[in-house]
Amino acid sequence: MPKFAHLLIIFLLFLLIIPITVLEVRIQDSNELVYQQLAKLEDTFDVKWKHSVTLQPVIETYKLEGYDKISLIQMVFDDNGPNLPAQPWEEQKWNITDGKFIITNYNQYFSRVPVTIGAIIADHTLIYNGKETPLRDVYRPGGFVYISVTKNNVYQLVIKEVGLWKKKMLKI
Repeated sequence: MPKFAHLLIIFLLFLLIIPITVLEVRIQDSNELVYQQLAKLEDTFDVKWKHSVTLQPVIETYKLEGYDKISLIQMVFDDNGPNLPAQPWEEQKWNITDGKFIITNYNQYFSRVPVTIGAIIADHTLIYNGKETPLRDVYRPGGFVYISVTKNNVYQLVIKEVGLWKKKMLKI
């Protein structure tokens, strides 16, 4: 077998074996992938949204603890409103800095983070590694998605990305 063929086989094995971490957004009911981004374990991401009553931003910060393990580590908001925390719970810590409530020490874990995409006001946005992705752009407003962290290989990532690209092109 020529040297080139050996190198090609090694490269293809590399694509199938080497694990990579991916942050995914999937539709709740169908499990259909609507967004993916390369990620690193131990990184954090934010879900930013506007409260429908106070009309003020709320930022939830999550940490990628492991595959299928995401922890809520912080919530920041500047005005109390319905369905926002009203007081510390269990071991939560509350600080008020520059007029903002900063809640930490949640000790709450998810295998996937559920998000109902705001239909009118909320404008839920996924923020990871400086990239802001409005969730209404990847699925319909009012839709229910979840955010998860998975382990793939390069081949799986490319195949999924091609699938997302094809869906996007069909919508245009």
